[in-house]
Amino acid sequence: MNIANCRGCGRLFNVLANEQYCPNCQKKLDEKFDIVKKFVEDNPNVPVETVAKETDTTLRQINKWIREERLSFSPDSAYGIPCENCGKTIHTGRFCDECKRKLSNTLRSALDTPPKKENTSWTSADRERMRYIK
Repeated sequence: MNIANCRGCGRLFNVLANEQYCPNCQKKLDEKFDIVKKFVEDNPNVPVETVAKETDTTLRQINKWIREERLSFSPDSAYGIPCENCGKTIHTGRFCDECKRKLSNTLRSALDTPPKKENTSWTSADRERMRYIK
């Protein structure tokens, strides 16, 4: 059983799957997220500073929700965050579409490489010798 201090209130709680907040603080955060999401849906072109001020939420928390792809701003919105790889302005997530594609292709090619085959061809002198199984 793992026990940790809640990042919100500081109380001890049982950690089940790498949580950082106790159930009470997590519930409050989820309620706050619903308020922010509704505000952004109702006012799509409002600056993020206004969203934070009107919903009484920190910019850091809003940016965290954007990075987690839980919250996104419209493509015509002036607000954006930088791609973690190239720095291009994006509206949600951690990487732009081009960097996602490059990372996906790199991972796919790393997984698809065929294993190296051992050289099993023997010369005429090797055919007459005793061989050992490796």
